[in-house]
Amino acid sequence: MIVEVEHQRHDVDLIKIDNDETKIVFTNYGARIVSWKYHDNNIILGNVVEADEFYFENPFNFGATIGRYAGRIANASFELEGQTYELEANQHPHHIHGGSKGLDTRIFDYEIVDEIGQIKVIFTTTIKEKEDHYPGDMTIKVTHTYDADQRWTIQYEAESTQKTLFNPTNHVYFNLNRDNNVVDNHKISSSSLKMFTLDDNHIVKQEAPLDFYDVFKEKSVLFKDIFNSTNEKLHQQMQRYKGLDHPFEVGERQLLIDNNEFELKVETDMPHMVIYTFNEPQNWDSDFNIYKSHSGFTVETQNLPNDINMYGEKAQSILEAHTPYLSKTSYQINEK
Repeated sequence: MIVEVEHQRHDVDLIKIDNDETKIVFTNYGARIVSWKYHDNNIILGNVVEADEFYFENPFNFGATIGRYAGRIANASFELEGQTYELEANQHPHHIHGGSKGLDTRIFDYEIVDEIGQIKVIFTTTIKEKEDHYPGDMTIKVTHTYDADQRWTIQYEAESTQKTLFNPTNHVYFNLNRDNNVVDNHKISSSSLKMFTLDDNHIVKQEAPLDFYDVFKEKSVLFKDIFNSTNEKLHQQMQRYKGLDHPFEVGERQLLIDNNEFELKVETDMPHMVIYTFNEPQNWDSDFNIYKSHSGFTVETQNLPNDINMYGEKAQSILEAHTPYLSKTSYQINEK
């Protein structure tokens, strides 16, 4: 594999990895993925040429590392060890994706490690309590590894000076279609697919998730069949949110997404995956906005959004002081 670095404006560097059949590009701005090509088909949404402008403007977190907390925290507040913490209500009245000073907005330090059969890009940064109002200062390492099997792996490591919340993810948007048509023709498959429903304020309901096997009687389902389902509960959710923006429990923490040409396998040690089908891109008023509804989908591995307000001290997103955090997610692309 060949690796090279391109320097753009505003301290933005592009780390380009060429693996013959595939090419993948990362950047130090937000420790994000910018491009992933299989031959001439770019299977993710992004912009290599104008990365130093596109990503500063983009409100949809394309390819970015998200943190400290992926998803929403209701009413931008939570309680931990008897103390209430007030966060930035950057999606009023809620807090989302770590706020306006989250990991997606940071220029990371990085090093490149070229190993046999794989290349690692190790991104590091620190985040201070005074910057985002979560308890504790944190050191964070995000390692992107690309290997000879067309597998992209993200490893998150962190440690905090105080007991805090940490719930990182990556906000990459996939589209496996060559013509960049909508992703309605993509199928998601797992041994189990259970979708958590949302209330009218985009917050996870504290009720049993909707079992897709009960609805569709199959272990795999097309996005278009989800969007057009006549199941009363699912239909209500699709009408309210114009598509998916929902956490899922998936069997064995593995999910397969495919169209007629490619398949994408997702494996993680995180308990949930948020699938978002880019429902309202028209809200971005920019010449860069060439996107239409359902022009991509995310698979954001994470703990359940708002778990701290749902489960209190039993929330999985709680990280104890001076305790190393480690999690890993991999995405592998294959031609069918």
